[in-house]
Amino acid sequence: MKREAPFEGLIRSREAAKLLGVSEWLLRKLAHEGELPYVHLGATCPMLFDPADLRRFVERKKIRNNGNSR
Repeated sequence: MKREAPFEGLIRSREAAKLLGVSEWLLRKLAHEGELPYVHLGATCPMLFDPADLRRFVERKKIRNNGNSR
C-alpha cells in the first residue's frame, strides 16, 4: 500500500512566488488560470499554496532535452 508523504503545511503567495522565482502577480495569474492549485478559505483570507503542488508544477514545466540537435 502506498503511503502518503507527511503534510508540510500551506504557504502564502509571497513565499510560494519566492520558491518558484516569479512575481506574486504571476503566481496569482497562474493560480486564477488553473495552472497552479491553491486554497482559498474566504474573502479575507490570503491565497495559500501546498508546497507539493509547487513541486509538481515545476516538474510539469521542466524542459527535457531528448538529445536531438538542430
